Parts: sequence; structure tokens; C-alpha cells
Amino acid sequence: MSTLLVKVGGAAAALSGVLVVVQDVWSLAVGGLTEGRAESAVHATQVLLLVPGVVGLYLVQQHAMGRFGQVATLLALLGSTAFSGAALTEVTLLPELTAAGSPLAEDPGTVGVVVGLVAMATWIGGLLLFGVATWRAGVLPRPAAALFVVGLLAGLALGGLLPGVLAVYAAGLVWLGIAAVVRPAPRPAVGAPAVLVP
Repeated sequence: MSTLLVKVGGAAAALSGVLVVVQDVWSLAVGGLTEGRAESAVHATQVLLLVPGVVGLYLVQQHAMGRFGQVATLLALLGSTAFSGAALTEVTLLPELTAAGSPLAEDPGTVGVVVGLVAMATWIGGLLLFGVATWRAGVLPRPAAALFVVGLLAGLALGGLLPGVLAVYAAGLVWLGIAAVVRPAPRPAVGAPAVLVP
């Protein structure tokens, strides 16, 4: 396990969670963010930070994750990578398409919609499974993993009805990230001293 990767990944996970809260607070204070580059940039950044975040969180607990944890991590990484790509198009391509009057700005077509939905489903499903695997591993705080999973489920069920509900998910993510950063590095196994025979 690379201690540096764990610490960078833990910090990225915590920062991603902080950005979720920033986005929610901003939305509540302003009365909702209009779709634009600033909102999209915050969202794309928090999703993109999950890629190194998941790597760091996995590395700190890889010895206890098992096959289920490996598959969950792979799905979380694949989903975070794919969904961050979809989120980045909102920051980079969508404003240019809108300014040019392209019909793709309003209707990305069937393929675009399917790719976006598959990316989002893989992202959410992967994160849910990763949260369950983290809870099962028991290396990082289980209450943090529970907040992570319950917050994601609450966001899915109540996101449109209850503003700020993703703060529960974000709290779990920040807690997991900080726990990974402050967790002491494992000591190398010390065996019996070698005996030299003349």
C-alpha cells in the first residue's frame, strides 16, 4: 500500500464531499443554481475528485475488502470516470453548443442520453456497492460508510423534494476521507532475525 496514494486519495474524497456541501449551501442560499459553467464546474470537480478518492479509500482497506470490494471499487472507479466525463461536457461543450445555436444543446440524441444514463447509473451503483464494501471491511469507520450509503439512497429518493439531503452523503465521504488520511501506516511485519551459520 502506498501511503502517499492513500493520503492524496483520502484528501480528494474529503474535498469532494466538501464540494457537495458547498454546492448544496450555495443552492439553498441563492434559491437554486441556474445551469451554467460555475455550477457545472463545481459538480464536475466533485465527481472527478472521486476517482483518486476511491483509489485512496480502497488502498487503505484493500486487505479486508475481498472480491466483493474489488468489484465494487472497479464499478465505483468506472462510474466516477464515466460520469465525470459526462459532467465535464456541461462545462466545456454545452455552453459552446448553446452559443452556436446547436440543436444538440437541447437534445443530445438517443445515444447521448443513453451514455449519460449508463454513466450515472454506474456511478451511483458503484458508489453504493463501494460504501457497502467499506462497511463490510470494517477498516474505516462503519458509521461513516453507513452515512455514505444512506446519504446516496436519500439523495436518490428525496433529492428533488428535500434540499440539502446530499449533505448526509457528503458527511460520510468527508469522514471516510479524513479517516484514511489520519490512519497510521501499517508497520512492516518483523520476522525472526536471521541466524548466520559459519
